[in-house]
Amino acid sequence: MFVYIIAFMLFPPDWSIIFIDWTFYIMIFFFLITVQEFLHFAKMGRRSEMSDLIAIGFFFFLIFFFTKDLLTSLMGAFSIYLWFGIFELKDYPILNKILIISLVTYNVIFIAGLFSAYLGNPFYLNTAFAFSFWIILGLGFLLFGRKYIIVWRFMSPAYLILFLYIIAWLAVIFINQYTPIDFNVHTPFGPFEVQLIYPILIIVNWIVYFISGPVLDKLLGIDRVEDEDLLNLVENVKKDIGIKTKVKVGFGNYPILNALAYGSIFDKRIAIIAESKDQIPEEELKGIVAHELAHTKGKHTLILTIIATLDLFIRMILDLPATYYDYTFGNPRIPMITFILLNILIYMFIYIFVRILEGNADLRAKKAGYAKELAKALYNLESFYATGREFGLNTMLLCEEKITKDNQFLDYVNTAEYLYRSMIRPSRGSLLANFMNSHPPSYFRIAALLGDELKPGKEALLPFICLKRSKQIKYAQKFENARNAFKIIANEKVKDFFEIDDLSKVFESLNRKELYKLDLNKDFIFKNIISEEVIIGRLDNIQFLDEVSDADQYVVTNLKTNQKEYLNTSLYDKTKIKFNETYYFDKKRPLILKDIALRKDANKDGDYIFFDEGNKVIKSVKKTKLPNSMYIIKDLENKDVFIKIKAKLRVLKCVKVHSAKFLDDYVIELLDPLNNEILKFCLKELIIRPKKIYLSITKNLDFRHSEIELIKWLINHQILTYIHLKKPVNNLEIGYIQQLYSNNSNIKQHDNKDEIDAINNLIIRNIFKKEIDIPYHSLELITFEYDTAMMQLKSETSMITKLGYKLLHKVKPRSILYVNKI
Repeated sequence: MFVYIIAFMLFPPDWSIIFIDWTFYIMIFFFLITVQEFLHFAKMGRRSEMSDLIAIGFFFFLIFFFTKDLLTSLMGAFSIYLWFGIFELKDYPILNKILIISLVTYNVIFIAGLFSAYLGNPFYLNTAFAFSFWIILGLGFLLFGRKYIIVWRFMSPAYLILFLYIIAWLAVIFINQYTPIDFNVHTPFGPFEVQLIYPILIIVNWIVYFISGPVLDKLLGIDRVEDEDLLNLVENVKKDIGIKTKVKVGFGNYPILNALAYGSIFDKRIAIIAESKDQIPEEELKGIVAHELAHTKGKHTLILTIIATLDLFIRMILDLPATYYDYTFGNPRIPMITFILLNILIYMFIYIFVRILEGNADLRAKKAGYAKELAKALYNLESFYATGREFGLNTMLLCEEKITKDNQFLDYVNTAEYLYRSMIRPSRGSLLANFMNSHPPSYFRIAALLGDELKPGKEALLPFICLKRSKQIKYAQKFENARNAFKIIANEKVKDFFEIDDLSKVFESLNRKELYKLDLNKDFIFKNIISEEVIIGRLDNIQFLDEVSDADQYVVTNLKTNQKEYLNTSLYDKTKIKFNETYYFDKKRPLILKDIALRKDANKDGDYIFFDEGNKVIKSVKKTKLPNSMYIIKDLENKDVFIKIKAKLRVLKCVKVHSAKFLDDYVIELLDPLNNEILKFCLKELIIRPKKIYLSITKNLDFRHSEIELIKWLINHQILTYIHLKKPVNNLEIGYIQQLYSNNSNIKQHDNKDEIDAINNLIIRNIFKKEIDIPYHSLELITFEYDTAMMQLKSETSMITKLGYKLLHKVKPRSILYVNKI
């Protein structure tokens, strides 16, 4: 209520129109559900899964109701939310510093927005936003030093241009006030006014182009290379690319892998960025150098300057703001938020041409004979960035701890799979993220390098094109040769780097088959992602190939032909089926699955054949989202299940499942071992998620006993477990928990509350057969799979969270069992 009182004092509403203001009703709605979330927190001791979104929504509409400014509301909502985030994430030193940078930046913009709203003048908000980049830069330097800029995949040139744009605006102000220069161009149709800022910014762009070489060397800390071996390598590649003039070679010593071409046509330069020259294998270094020299050969820095000049010229003709600084020093005719959105669209279009230049550089390197080398270098770079590949930053690059060899191996395996599978079916998230990226996705670049089906223009547009599923299939077919070539390259890289003879034996030793344990001896529909061929089969086994990018293979008995089939997991989606079991598409209409009839047209579709009290019901395999069969509920009997009771995840035994005709009437009986009590729940009272179990670790000691109870269960059952840690690097351990202890005392021998509260370590034997000692306070999340389910009570779930689960059930009915309305 205090927030409302302050808001009403600063921005008293017009009571005559308040009840016809639509934002008032949305604000009240968010206020009510926020109150409900607080009540849920008070009752459960934990926030709900949707509480973060609700908080952001509440603060946004609260601020928007009073200020009616979209940008102020966005910045305000996130700035208030980040105050809580920084407190909660204080155990994550690197991430916490990044959040501090965001918090300060958002709060400066938000406070400026409040001033603007109160005074009725957008100047303060617009100025704060325009200069927010410098707040980010300054705080980044303060907290991380120069490497903060470097690890963001070279934001430095952008900062240089922004700085010179400020100088340009100051020059414009000076010229306007202290000189008689007139930029009005007189035509037969009347005077055409040219605002002074546009020609000056065009001049600035060309100044940046001509001085970028020495300035970027200074800004990025790039030193001239004197190593004869490296200079000879560059010289040889330069001849292959067809460059006869001098190219200066620099080296930047930073904990990343990258390179850039820069400088004017009179001052050609390339730079390698790494911790040391020896960090990059010679073969890959040739590929990297070939790509950068191809930029030089193609005069791409000049072309980029011309593109920037054309952009400014078009903005001048259309009277659009040239930069965000126009809102500080000028008087644009469109609101700042409109310009932000328009700028996103403009740069989305410009980046298409920039990606074409990148594709052309790859093509030139390929024609010079460096396709394989560059493809391997791209694989190496993607593996290096690992989890940060989608947005250009891996937080491990900002910390001192180095990645272990074991975790590095997992990164290379996961990256090889990611690149290979993305050449079959790229994720829409990855494609959308690339809209504002200067480089095509690495998987498209590798496909272009290793095949002949993709030209630079089409490559630049593929992120848009492949949003459509049919286009993904088309290009997956075209990329088959490239994928096979990438398999060989990735294998060579991993085997050489990690000194491995047979990858299949390594995967066996890592017990990788455990990932598929719950699916073995079950029936599935296997659908080929590319050909769309459908196979009905039983998964008998998993075998591993001597491949890093496509290692796993299903061993399947085809239920139609009774023949063995070997299916690469990268090429097939699978849907679990259970014949002669009950399915509910409607909670009051049980259907029994009797058969699946495949169509004759190359088995690309088929029909589920259900029976409803003797009546045959046919549903298309292709068009039907098959829910879980009721077998997943019946099979719970006499097994351990995981249920949230008052926000604590408990392990209870399911002693009985009472089946019924209607879904609502199913009853589950669970035994609570703490008080030997039987708990009965109707299915409609529960939210059930099969297989995947999640345990969030909190600092609240009220939850410690239930956490320890579950961890002890994992110790007893030796389940493959994923332990996520509060660290920017080496933050995942996969293996089998062996022990909990406190002060060298084994918890197995003690069970009282004081002993449990004092636990400060656990030991896990990871998949590399190494015992890792993990401090309990560094635990963030524990996940594993089990052949039962994770449950929670609807009565203990907030309304908005229930709505989220209901929507999830509609979209992905197999991921959750949700009966009845919210």
